Amino acid sequence: MQMYFSPSVMGFFCVEVHGDAMPDDVVAISNELYQSLQGWAIQVVDGLPARLPAPPVDPTPALVAAVQTALDDGARSRNYDDIATAITYRGDPNPKFAAEAEVFFAWRSAAWTKAYEILAEVQTGNREFPTIPEALALLPALVLPDSNG
Repeated sequence: MQMYFSPSVMGFFCVEVHGDAMPDDVVAISNELYQSLQGWAIQVVDGLPARLPAPPVDPTPALVAAVQTALDDGARSRNYDDIATAITYRGDPNPKFAAEAEVFFAWRSAAWTKAYEILAEVQTGNREFPTIPEALALLPALVLPDSNG
């Protein structure tokens, strides 16, 4: 079945379905082109249909989620539920918990500071967006006191 495309209505047509009711500006297209465009938003390029480029994906949410996961995983390494819970032990009467909480508090602040520095550099064009593993490698390391303390 021969397929046609109308730039004026951005639609596809065929004689078997539309008969003489096709717009005046239809152009014949290959079945291969027609099949390749199924399910895609299209644009007109030189009078023919073409896929619209996919919108850019903002990697910011993925970076934010990865940083949060890294922070929570760090806290879980000492059996806290997450970073927020670990930090609640600041000033705790148990010196071990209090010391760990201070480290987690400072580490969280330093990690988010670095993450947002990276984002600012990307937004100003001073760096390419790093991969998530590259970005996480740029974060400060977690250095906890001896777990026996």
